[in-house]
Amino acid sequence: MADLRDLDISIHNQYARRINLIETIEKEYHVKEASTIPAQIRVIDFYPKPTEMDILLGMGNVRNPWAFFFPPPKFRFQRRSPFGFFRVAPSLGSFSEEEETEKELDEIECETDEEKKEKAILKNCFGQIKKINSWLGFIVGRVGQFLQG
Repeated sequence: MADLRDLDISIHNQYARRINLIETIEKEYHVKEASTIPAQIRVIDFYPKPTEMDILLGMGNVRNPWAFFFPPPKFRFQRRSPFGFFRVAPSLGSFSEEEETEKELDEIECETDEEKKEKAILKNCFGQIKKINSWLGFIVGRVGQFLQG
């Protein structure tokens, strides 16, 4: 069993340095006087900061449990308004491409009941996308009128 007297002198020096650093930090940040600060004085920080352990270990700090992937780089710095777009799903292509896709869907022949069900679901999705796009167009138009007048 190791005894305190058996340790190397460098261990004692490191301990003394760490204690000295802790004391200077306590003096610098007035840690002992922190309990005298009234509860009404509060600084709220809305930007999440990673903990020191996450920085040391290089772990990613993801707040959304519904996604199993990291967001694109600089994603949280993008300040896009949902009303800045005139379409819900721009990845479907232009309006003409979307119509072509819908026509292709109509031309597909279904052999089983499950395929018929899936086709009906996709048709409903296209209908909902058209409806939401028209709503977005109306909202963007009203925002434009508001900004003008």
